[in-house]
Amino acid sequence: MITKLPYKIMIEEQCKGKLLDFFREFESINRIAIICGENTFSVIGEDVKEELKSEYKADTFLVNSDFGEKELIEKLSKDIGGYDIVIGIGGGRNIDIAKYSSLLAKVPWVAFPTVLSHDGVVSSRASIKSNGKRISIQAQEPIGIIIDLDIVRKAPYRNIAAGFGDLISNIIAVEDWKLAAKRGKERYHTLIGELSLLSARAVIEHVDEIRSLDLHGLEVLAWSLICSGFAMNIYGSSRPCSGSEHNFSHALDELGSNALHGEQCALGTIIMSYLHNKDWKEIRDIIKRVGLPTSAKEIGISEDVLVKALVIAKHVRERYTILDEVDINEDYARRILKEVEII
Repeated sequence: MITKLPYKIMIEEQCKGKLLDFFREFESINRIAIICGENTFSVIGEDVKEELKSEYKADTFLVNSDFGEKELIEKLSKDIGGYDIVIGIGGGRNIDIAKYSSLLAKVPWVAFPTVLSHDGVVSSRASIKSNGKRISIQAQEPIGIIIDLDIVRKAPYRNIAAGFGDLISNIIAVEDWKLAAKRGKERYHTLIGELSLLSARAVIEHVDEIRSLDLHGLEVLAWSLICSGFAMNIYGSSRPCSGSEHNFSHALDELGSNALHGEQCALGTIIMSYLHNKDWKEIRDIIKRVGLPTSAKEIGISEDVLVKALVIAKHVRERYTILDEVDINEDYARRILKEVEII
């Protein structure tokens, strides 16, 4: 197994004025391509470009909503092919565009997330659209990560809470992994599983600091998301951090949900905790404390869609989970959702 981890990580209250020192440690860097959206460029991208221009040739490649499509990203990869390094600045979509286009261009990249909404920053997988359908595709890990806590603190709190939701779901992902190993479906790796759980435990311990946007709480959230990504990259798949709760989230996506990924995973964590006979009320209360939705009304998804998502979740992908241990039809799904007070 070959695992690539970032060469350098910078998490600071303010990163402005520190970027040149960050990039000087990378060898043979002369031309830098900056990928971001128009809004992100005005908020932080322009400052990044001006700071880097004092020592490097830095060019900006602005992406819009259409760039979610695989074909447009492939075109972008040709434009950035002559650069030495790529910086992806923004939310999940821009990060995914940077990680996939840089792979095609055979250029290393640095992640500069402006929101802490999921653990995909370090992941080698990219979520993009192909022929109008969202797919997960192989990309590449970043060689560096830059997180400006002052910037992420200004992001909508909903995104920060979603990052917490993606992490607390690791509890169920590991439980499912252990179950699959018990049934002889695959092998459980204790060290990697514990790294995944550590990421969840850390944010749970600092839930109130995260809720109050305390800088230390946000730093814990940032490192936890990175460590969760490490667990996936070390193992070579999303198995350590993605189980039945993610199946439920993917099912909701297929049914047209507009909720955030972390919100859906948190809701799925409550449901799957119940199926695993864990203390789902305690987990629900933690999720409530951070400000995540715990009911159909709060998340803005109809009861019928939630029921259908729970029914089809098992079939979303080939991965043994608690959903393979139970036969869930519509009546049973509705009873489960009522039992955990989601509907």
